[in-house]
Amino acid sequence: MALGAFTALLCLTTATATKTAAVDALPPNLLKLPEAFAFGAATAAYQIEGAASEGGRGPSIWDSFSHQKGKTHDGDSGDVADDHYHRYPEDIDLLAKAGIKHYRLSLSWSRLMPDGRTLNEEGVAFYSSLLDLLVEKNIEPRVTLYHWDLPQALEDEYNGWLSSDIVEDFAAYADACFELFGDRVRTWTTFNEPLTFVGGGYGTGVMAPGRCSDRSRCAEGDSETEPLLAAHHVLLAHAHASSRFRARFSTGYSIDMVNCGWMAWPLREGSVDDMNAASSFMEAQWAWFLDPLVRGDYPPSLKARAPTLPQFTIEEQALLKGSVDMLGVNYYTSRYVAAADAVYPAASVGDAAGIPALNGEYHLATSRSLSEGDPKIGVVGGSSWLYVAPDGLTDVLLWLQERYNLPLAVTENGCDQPSGEDEHDDVWRIDYLRTHIDGVATAIQRGADVQAYYAWSLLDNYEWADGYSKRFGLVFVDYNTLTRTPKRSFAWYARVIAAHASSSLLLVDDVAPGRDLKMVRAVSAVLLFLLCVVIVSRLIPKRRRLRAPRYIEISEVVTMPNVESGVEVF
Repeated sequence: MALGAFTALLCLTTATATKTAAVDALPPNLLKLPEAFAFGAATAAYQIEGAASEGGRGPSIWDSFSHQKGKTHDGDSGDVADDHYHRYPEDIDLLAKAGIKHYRLSLSWSRLMPDGRTLNEEGVAFYSSLLDLLVEKNIEPRVTLYHWDLPQALEDEYNGWLSSDIVEDFAAYADACFELFGDRVRTWTTFNEPLTFVGGGYGTGVMAPGRCSDRSRCAEGDSETEPLLAAHHVLLAHAHASSRFRARFSTGYSIDMVNCGWMAWPLREGSVDDMNAASSFMEAQWAWFLDPLVRGDYPPSLKARAPTLPQFTIEEQALLKGSVDMLGVNYYTSRYVAAADAVYPAASVGDAAGIPALNGEYHLATSRSLSEGDPKIGVVGGSSWLYVAPDGLTDVLLWLQERYNLPLAVTENGCDQPSGEDEHDDVWRIDYLRTHIDGVATAIQRGADVQAYYAWSLLDNYEWADGYSKRFGLVFVDYNTLTRTPKRSFAWYARVIAAHASSSLLLVDDVAPGRDLKMVRAVSAVLLFLLCVVIVSRLIPKRRRLRAPRYIEISEVVTMPNVESGVEVF
């Protein structure tokens, strides 16, 4: 009876340990990543800094946009955000505690140059102190010059990215940053996700500056022409900034642009039309910006669909071509694409994240029937657009490698959890990160030159139009007290980094939450040992007690001469 109860207890404890271990399991192909592979975490200035009116900072287009009624969730803004401006030492300590040696951050143009042109010494001092602390902690910064927060002064002066004047202003701002911080920063990004801020800002109007053709949403704008014009100026601004960068730096420095997008899979497997549509849609997302940077001009498919597409001069093409040393890849989800027909209606600008000049050629979907092919896209996360599709990351990396043959870095990847999931014990997020890191390893095994992976994000933060309603962080931020609490995913990610660095999957030490795993394993080991003792004691034959031999009386003893007397025993 006692043995049965003891065995049941052991089984229960072991089951718990097994389940916990499965939740906290490391990516199966982790050790197949190159030894020099870099793991990091990413943030962005407007999403975490706060201190919107402190330190000489000027307003950005996101300050103006978020303060307009109805533009963001609950009217949320980045006025306070995570208060990183005052708490950056604590946040850098979190990086160090997790063993994160690579940190992707952005500079606020309006903090460094409130009017877009004149240096603000308080802003310079802030970023200089932040970078000094990163260097002191042996954390390598990867700095983005523009993560969507254009100085409002330039928007007011000439409509920002819609004017060619922005090209010189951005290049001058970039060059000033290279001079100020180049002694501590070796890896630079000009722009983060132009597809998103151009599509959202000028196509759908759901992001700053909030321009689009829909007059129920936007007072001004043209969703077909303005995204093309804004993107054109972004590309030229990058080219001029890159030219100044290379005039300053050479060996040991690199410059890139970070883009984002989905993997576009044909909706109907075997359909030539859908295969062509998916291929063309990949060019609409990725090649719109990357072809000019690598090849010097827009992809032919975009030129054919967009008669209003601005053209580059011969000199501009020469400046653009080869203006990046590597490609930054932000990936979250994927889609199926079909050639629009009677069965599958064409996607709208809103469905396609503001991508212009689609001309009714594409249908986008997040599911397909078994008759159309094996489903790949998975469950939806906390955001309605985020479907879990780690195979998409593998395929995107391979597509980019084949087309451009440049080194790659996954500069953002992460998720918000579905409603009802525990934000501290965030096992759903762990599974997302694990499968996507494994997807990177698969891409490398198949030939992609991927050199780094940055989790989005270090902290819960201001998620643009979604305000504070979505949490993507490894660290929980209480927006009332601004207290930081590492989540289970923070501890898990620290173990990933340590395991990769030591080339061992046997590491079990946790950095923050998740110590229950160690406790359960320890208790299980003790119980298993005790059970073995009990079982062994039951199974080994017991030692029999020695008894005196039984003597049989002999009625008559014959004494032989010269022989000792004795008894016979039998």
